[in-house]
Amino acid sequence: MAQRIQFLFLFWMGCAVMAFAQKIKNDFFTLHNIIRGDSTYNTFDKQVEFIKKAGFDGIEINQTQSFEGMKAALDKHQFTGSYFYVRVELKEPYIEKRLEEYIHQLKGSKTIIAPFIIANTSFKPSSQEADTLVVRLLTQISDWAKASGLQVALYPHHGFYVERTDHALSLIKQINRKNVGLTFNLCHWLATTSNSERLALKPHLKELKPYLKMVTICGANDVITQQKTIWDDYILPLGSGSFDTYGLLKYIIKDLKMSVPIGVQCYNIKGDKPQLVLNTISVWKEYKNRLENEK
Repeated sequence: MAQRIQFLFLFWMGCAVMAFAQKIKNDFFTLHNIIRGDSTYNTFDKQVEFIKKAGFDGIEINQTQSFEGMKAALDKHQFTGSYFYVRVELKEPYIEKRLEEYIHQLKGSKTIIAPFIIANTSFKPSSQEADTLVVRLLTQISDWAKASGLQVALYPHHGFYVERTDHALSLIKQINRKNVGLTFNLCHWLATTSNSERLALKPHLKELKPYLKMVTICGANDVITQQKTIWDDYILPLGSGSFDTYGLLKYIIKDLKMSVPIGVQCYNIKGDKPQLVLNTISVWKEYKNRLENEK
Protein backbone atom coordinates (compact mmCIF):
# COMPACT_ATOMS: atom_id res chain seq x y z
CA MET A 1 0.00 0.00 0.00
CA ALA A 2 2.81 2.38 0.97
CA GLN A 3 4.58 1.69 -2.32
CA ARG A 4 1.40 2.48 -4.24
CA ILE A 5 0.94 5.77 -2.39
CA GLN A 6 4.56 6.68 -3.09
CA PHE A 7 4.11 5.85 -6.79
CA LEU A 8 0.96 7.97 -7.02
CA PHE A 9 2.69 10.84 -5.23
CA LEU A 10 5.64 10.75 -7.64
CA PHE A 11 3.28 10.46 -10.62
CA TRP A 12 1.25 13.52 -9.64
CA MET A 13 4.40 15.46 -8.79
CA GLY A 14 5.69 14.70 -12.30
CA CYS A 15 2.42 15.86 -13.81
CA ALA A 16 2.60 19.08 -11.79
CA VAL A 17 6.15 19.81 -13.02
CA MET A 18 5.05 19.24 -16.62
CA ALA A 19 2.03 21.47 -16.11
CA PHE A 20 4.15 24.32 -14.75
CA ALA A 21 6.83 24.02 -17.46
CA GLN A 22 6.26 26.85 -19.92
CA LYS A 23 5.99 25.59 -23.47
CA ILE A 24 7.75 28.01 -25.85
CA LYS A 25 5.40 28.73 -28.74
CA ASN A 26 7.37 31.41 -30.59
CA ASP A 27 8.15 30.54 -34.21
CA PHE A 28 11.90 30.58 -34.89
CA PHE A 29 12.84 31.71 -38.39
CA THR A 30 15.95 32.83 -40.21
CA LEU A 31 16.81 35.72 -42.43
CA HIS A 32 17.70 34.67 -45.96
CA ASN A 33 21.33 35.73 -45.44
CA ILE A 34 22.02 32.59 -43.38
CA ILE A 35 22.20 30.58 -46.63
CA ARG A 36 22.10 33.12 -49.49
CA GLY A 37 25.28 33.00 -51.57
CA ASP A 38 26.15 29.38 -50.76
CA SER A 39 27.60 27.49 -53.72
CA THR A 40 25.69 24.27 -53.01
CA TYR A 41 22.35 25.63 -51.85
CA ASN A 42 22.26 28.06 -54.74
CA THR A 43 18.55 28.22 -55.61
CA PHE A 44 15.48 29.28 -53.65
CA ASP A 45 14.19 25.72 -53.93
CA LYS A 46 17.32 24.16 -52.41
CA GLN A 47 17.56 26.85 -49.74
CA VAL A 48 13.96 26.51 -48.55
CA GLU A 49 14.15 22.71 -48.52
CA PHE A 50 17.36 22.78 -46.46
CA ILE A 51 16.14 25.39 -43.97
CA LYS A 52 12.89 23.48 -43.42
CA LYS A 53 14.68 20.15 -42.92
CA ALA A 54 17.09 21.79 -40.46
CA GLY A 55 14.12 22.59 -38.20
CA PHE A 56 13.36 26.28 -38.67
CA ASP A 57 9.75 27.47 -38.71
CA GLY A 58 10.22 29.92 -41.57
CA ILE A 59 12.51 32.09 -43.67
CA GLU A 60 12.55 35.72 -44.79
CA ILE A 61 11.38 36.83 -48.23
CA ASN A 62 14.08 39.38 -49.03
CA GLN A 63 12.71 42.28 -51.10
CA THR A 64 10.52 42.35 -54.19
CA GLN A 65 13.22 41.10 -56.58
CA SER A 66 13.30 37.80 -54.65
CA PHE A 67 9.56 37.46 -54.18
CA GLU A 68 8.50 35.30 -57.11
CA GLY A 69 11.32 32.77 -56.76
CA MET A 70 11.02 32.54 -52.99
CA LYS A 71 7.21 32.36 -53.06
CA ALA A 72 7.32 29.46 -55.54
CA ALA A 73 9.80 27.59 -53.32
CA LEU A 74 7.75 28.25 -50.18
CA ASP A 75 4.60 26.97 -51.87
CA LYS A 76 6.36 23.86 -53.20
CA HIS A 77 7.74 22.91 -49.78
CA GLN A 78 4.70 24.14 -47.81
CA PHE A 79 6.91 26.40 -45.74
CA THR A 80 6.42 29.81 -44.15
CA GLY A 81 7.70 33.13 -45.42
CA SER A 82 8.03 34.64 -41.95
CA TYR A 83 8.36 38.21 -43.13
CA PHE A 84 8.59 40.12 -46.39
CA TYR A 85 11.37 42.73 -46.25
CA VAL A 86 10.33 45.64 -48.47
CA ARG A 87 11.98 48.89 -49.49
CA VAL A 88 10.16 52.20 -49.12
CA GLU A 89 12.01 55.22 -50.46
CA LEU A 90 11.16 58.83 -49.67
CA LYS A 91 11.21 59.88 -53.29
CA GLU A 92 8.97 58.93 -56.18
CA PRO A 93 7.76 56.33 -56.93
CA TYR A 94 8.17 55.61 -53.16
CA ILE A 95 6.93 51.99 -53.26
CA GLU A 96 7.71 49.23 -55.75
CA LYS A 97 4.68 49.00 -58.07
CA ARG A 98 4.43 45.21 -57.67
CA LEU A 99 4.14 45.35 -53.88
CA GLU A 100 0.35 45.53 -53.70
CA GLU A 101 -0.01 42.41 -55.86
CA TYR A 102 2.69 40.55 -53.93
CA ILE A 103 0.96 41.32 -50.63
CA HIS A 104 -2.29 40.05 -52.16
CA GLN A 105 -0.54 36.78 -53.07
CA LEU A 106 0.38 36.34 -49.40
CA LYS A 107 -3.25 36.44 -48.28
CA GLY A 108 -3.97 33.91 -45.54
CA SER A 109 -0.29 33.34 -44.72
CA LYS A 110 1.55 34.28 -41.51
CA THR A 111 3.93 36.55 -43.43
CA ILE A 112 4.60 39.91 -41.76
CA ILE A 113 5.20 42.85 -44.13
CA ALA A 114 8.38 44.58 -42.90
CA PRO A 115 9.14 47.94 -44.59
CA PHE A 116 12.51 49.65 -44.18
CA ILE A 117 12.71 53.36 -44.97
CA ILE A 118 15.37 54.94 -47.22
CA ALA A 119 15.74 58.71 -47.61
CA ASN A 120 18.02 60.96 -49.60
CA THR A 121 20.21 63.52 -47.85
CA SER A 122 17.63 66.33 -48.18
CA PHE A 123 15.70 64.90 -45.22
CA LYS A 124 17.12 65.41 -41.73
CA PRO A 125 16.62 62.60 -39.17
CA SER A 126 13.07 62.60 -37.83
CA SER A 127 12.08 65.66 -39.88
CA GLN A 128 8.37 66.50 -39.79
CA GLU A 129 8.11 66.54 -43.58
CA ALA A 130 9.67 63.11 -43.96
CA ASP A 131 7.75 61.63 -41.02
CA THR A 132 4.48 62.78 -42.54
CA LEU A 133 5.39 61.09 -45.81
CA VAL A 134 6.41 57.87 -44.00
CA VAL A 135 3.09 57.79 -42.15
CA ARG A 136 1.20 58.18 -45.44
CA LEU A 137 3.17 55.44 -47.19
CA LEU A 138 2.91 52.99 -44.29
CA THR A 139 -0.81 53.65 -44.03
CA GLN A 140 -1.12 52.63 -47.69
CA ILE A 141 0.83 49.43 -47.03
CA SER A 142 -1.34 48.83 -43.97
CA ASP A 143 -4.47 48.99 -46.16
CA TRP A 144 -3.05 46.39 -48.57
CA ALA A 145 -1.97 44.17 -45.69
CA LYS A 146 -5.31 44.43 -43.92
CA ALA A 147 -7.13 43.33 -47.09
CA SER A 148 -4.99 40.16 -46.99
CA GLY A 149 -5.25 39.64 -43.23
CA LEU A 150 -1.58 40.49 -42.65
CA GLN A 151 0.45 42.47 -40.13
CA VAL A 152 2.98 45.26 -40.83
CA ALA A 153 6.17 45.71 -38.80
CA LEU A 154 8.28 48.80 -39.46
CA TYR A 155 11.91 47.64 -39.58
CA PRO A 156 14.42 50.05 -37.95
CA HIS A 157 17.79 49.75 -39.71
CA HIS A 158 21.09 51.42 -38.85
CA GLY A 159 21.99 54.13 -41.37
CA PHE A 160 18.51 54.34 -42.90
CA TYR A 161 15.90 57.06 -42.33
CA VAL A 162 14.17 55.08 -39.58
CA GLU A 163 17.07 53.53 -37.70
CA ARG A 164 16.05 53.74 -34.04
CA THR A 165 13.24 51.97 -32.23
CA ASP A 166 12.08 55.18 -30.52
CA HIS A 167 11.62 56.86 -33.93
CA ALA A 168 9.75 53.81 -35.24
CA LEU A 169 7.51 53.82 -32.17
CA SER A 170 6.65 57.49 -32.68
CA LEU A 171 5.65 56.83 -36.29
CA ILE A 172 3.44 53.83 -35.61
CA LYS A 173 1.68 55.69 -32.82
CA GLN A 174 0.81 58.35 -35.40
CA ILE A 175 -0.47 55.67 -37.80
CA ASN A 176 -2.56 54.13 -35.01
CA ARG A 177 -3.55 50.93 -36.81
CA LYS A 178 -3.93 47.57 -35.08
CA ASN A 179 -2.08 45.79 -37.87
CA VAL A 180 0.91 48.17 -37.79
CA GLY A 181 3.77 47.77 -35.33
CA LEU A 182 7.53 47.41 -35.37
CA THR A 183 10.42 44.98 -35.22
CA PHE A 184 13.08 44.93 -32.52
CA ASN A 185 16.36 44.07 -34.26
CA LEU A 186 19.15 43.40 -31.77
CA CYS A 187 21.99 44.26 -34.15
CA HIS A 188 20.47 47.56 -35.27
CA TRP A 189 19.53 48.49 -31.70
CA LEU A 190 23.14 47.93 -30.61
CA ALA A 191 24.38 49.97 -33.57
CA THR A 192 22.22 52.98 -32.65
CA THR A 193 22.39 53.12 -28.84
CA SER A 194 24.72 54.48 -26.17
CA ASN A 195 25.83 52.61 -23.06
CA SER A 196 23.27 54.46 -20.95
CA GLU A 197 20.46 53.55 -23.36
CA ARG A 198 21.51 49.91 -23.22
CA LEU A 199 21.09 49.93 -19.44
CA ALA A 200 17.43 50.84 -20.03
CA LEU A 201 16.74 47.97 -22.45
CA LYS A 202 14.17 46.18 -20.30
CA PRO A 203 11.93 49.20 -19.68
CA HIS A 204 12.28 50.10 -23.35
CA LEU A 205 11.13 46.64 -24.43
CA LYS A 206 8.23 46.91 -22.00
CA GLU A 207 7.28 50.20 -23.70
CA LEU A 208 7.52 48.55 -27.12
CA LYS A 209 5.57 45.43 -26.12
CA PRO A 210 2.09 46.51 -27.32
CA TYR A 211 3.52 47.28 -30.75
CA LEU A 212 6.10 44.52 -31.31
CA LYS A 213 5.27 42.17 -34.18
CA MET A 214 8.57 40.28 -34.32
CA VAL A 215 12.12 40.24 -32.93
CA THR A 216 15.44 39.42 -34.61
CA ILE A 217 18.43 38.24 -32.60
CA CYS A 218 22.04 37.14 -33.11
CA GLY A 219 25.22 36.69 -31.17
CA ALA A 220 26.84 40.07 -30.47
CA ASN A 221 29.43 41.89 -28.39
CA ASP A 222 28.09 44.37 -25.86
CA VAL A 223 30.57 47.11 -26.72
CA ILE A 224 30.59 50.48 -28.43
CA THR A 225 32.28 49.08 -31.49
CA GLN A 226 35.55 50.39 -32.87
CA GLN A 227 35.46 47.93 -35.76
CA LYS A 228 35.67 49.25 -39.31
CA THR A 229 32.71 47.00 -40.12
CA ILE A 230 30.38 47.40 -37.15
CA TRP A 231 28.71 44.05 -37.81
CA ASP A 232 31.96 42.34 -36.80
CA ASP A 233 30.81 43.14 -33.26
CA TYR A 234 27.05 43.35 -33.65
CA ILE A 235 26.27 40.27 -35.79
CA LEU A 236 27.96 37.07 -34.62
CA PRO A 237 26.81 33.45 -34.76
CA LEU A 238 24.01 32.79 -32.30
CA GLY A 239 25.42 31.70 -28.95
CA SER A 240 28.63 33.72 -29.22
CA GLY A 241 29.70 37.20 -28.11
CA SER A 242 29.53 39.07 -24.80
CA PHE A 243 25.94 40.30 -25.17
CA ASP A 244 23.47 38.18 -23.20
CA THR A 245 21.19 37.16 -26.07
CA TYR A 246 19.70 34.34 -24.01
CA GLY A 247 18.83 36.82 -21.25
CA LEU A 248 17.14 39.04 -23.82
CA LEU A 249 15.05 36.12 -25.07
CA LYS A 250 14.17 35.10 -21.52
CA TYR A 251 12.92 38.60 -20.74
CA ILE A 252 10.86 38.86 -23.93
CA ILE A 253 9.35 35.38 -23.78
CA LYS A 254 9.05 34.61 -20.06
CA ASP A 255 8.81 38.02 -18.36
CA LEU A 256 6.90 39.94 -21.03
CA LYS A 257 5.11 36.72 -22.09
CA MET A 258 5.38 37.54 -25.78
CA SER A 259 4.70 34.89 -28.42
CA VAL A 260 6.00 36.96 -31.36
CA PRO A 261 8.12 35.25 -34.04
CA ILE A 262 11.86 35.25 -33.29
CA GLY A 263 14.27 35.54 -36.21
CA VAL A 264 18.03 35.10 -36.45
CA GLN A 265 20.21 37.64 -38.26
CA CYS A 266 23.34 36.27 -39.99
CA TYR A 267 24.46 39.15 -42.24
CA ASN A 268 28.24 39.29 -42.86
CA ILE A 269 28.98 36.05 -40.96
CA LYS A 270 31.83 34.34 -42.74
CA GLY A 271 32.42 30.60 -43.17
CA ASP A 272 30.49 27.48 -44.10
CA LYS A 273 26.86 28.51 -44.49
CA PRO A 274 25.23 25.04 -44.24
CA GLN A 275 27.18 24.45 -41.02
CA LEU A 276 26.02 27.88 -39.78
CA VAL A 277 22.42 26.78 -40.38
CA LEU A 278 22.93 23.58 -38.35
CA ASN A 279 24.83 25.33 -35.55
CA THR A 280 22.18 28.05 -35.29
CA ILE A 281 19.24 25.68 -34.96
CA SER A 282 21.22 23.70 -32.37
CA VAL A 283 21.75 26.83 -30.25
CA TRP A 284 18.06 27.74 -30.57
CA LYS A 285 17.03 24.27 -29.38
CA GLU A 286 19.37 24.66 -26.40
CA TYR A 287 17.89 28.09 -25.62
CA LYS A 288 14.35 26.75 -25.99
CA ASN A 289 15.04 23.82 -23.68
CA ARG A 290 16.47 26.15 -21.03
CA LEU A 291 13.53 28.51 -21.33
CA GLU A 292 11.05 25.71 -20.94
CA ASN A 293 12.75 24.20 -17.91
CA GLU A 294 14.11 27.16 -15.94
CA LYS A 295 11.93 28.66 -13.23
